[in-house]
Amino acid sequence: MAPRRILLTGATGFVGSHAAEAFAARGMSVRALVRSPERARTLDSLGIELAHGSLEDEVALREACAGVYCVVHLAALTHARSDDEYENANVAGTRRLLEAALAAGVRRFVYLSSLAAVGPADSNRGVGPHDTPRPLTRYGRSKLAGERVCMEAADRIEVVILRAPAVYGPRDTDLFHFFKLARRGIIPVPTGAPRRLQMVHAADLARALAHAATAPAAAGVYHIAEPRSYTWEEMGRAVGDAVERNVRVIRVPAALISGLAAVSETAAGLLGRSSIFNRDKARELLAPGWLCETETARAALNFEADIPLADGLRTTAQWYREQGWL
Repeated sequence: MAPRRILLTGATGFVGSHAAEAFAARGMSVRALVRSPERARTLDSLGIELAHGSLEDEVALREACAGVYCVVHLAALTHARSDDEYENANVAGTRRLLEAALAAGVRRFVYLSSLAAVGPADSNRGVGPHDTPRPLTRYGRSKLAGERVCMEAADRIEVVILRAPAVYGPRDTDLFHFFKLARRGIIPVPTGAPRRLQMVHAADLARALAHAATAPAAAGVYHIAEPRSYTWEEMGRAVGDAVERNVRVIRVPAALISGLAAVSETAAGLLGRSSIFNRDKARELLAPGWLCETETARAALNFEADIPLADGLRTTAQWYREQGWL
């Protein structure tokens, strides 16, 4: 019996490339929806079938979903210039793909969301899958809207939603900025009470996505993260260790973080670009904590993240060195 085929979106991105490798290593039959043949060369070498198209191309989506058992939807915008850009990519794009999946008779739809969709924890208790969402950012609101698009179809297709915190690992470009600062011997952290966060290595998240696509009883929302939490200072010192530097932790006032973020966002907007460090990112940095409950995923998906932060940061730093980034 031939393995059941999975359609993967976002496979040329950071998390998607790790998912593609994990799926291929498990012998899963994978088709990837790609926009750029140039960026898809690695996928082709993994034996992954390529379907050319985008989330805006309804004909391509219908063709990509044909004969597919499960759609794993990772493609998304993580920073954008406007609400409209987030809406088109993260909400309307998800809706078009879901409609194509329903029309093709796809059995399961796995949607990669974010802790940003539910919002930060307001205590030492991590947010749970059924807590009332209170997203802080435009990105978080768009991912929550994407979740709701999926759940509206849960009576017609199996819906599995994975919410991830900050993801790091080889090929990441966002956390890479902390590595560059650590190489200079400094790590900035917000002033005030210690803020705790959980993180997840891209390889662990890729394993979770494979479990979500195949676990027989998977349904609903799950949080995927290393169970242990860290303060920003602990995370910064771990990055310093990964790059073999004794870092100095610099405490930055919240008002300065917010002001610098506003300047960065405005400057990028004048150039017609989006900025990674923007006012929404400042709100995330200044939130009381990013903690989540992971037991539900362990019980239902038979999954637990097992890459400790220190180990994951070391291998990530090594990859950056090999690529000449550090």
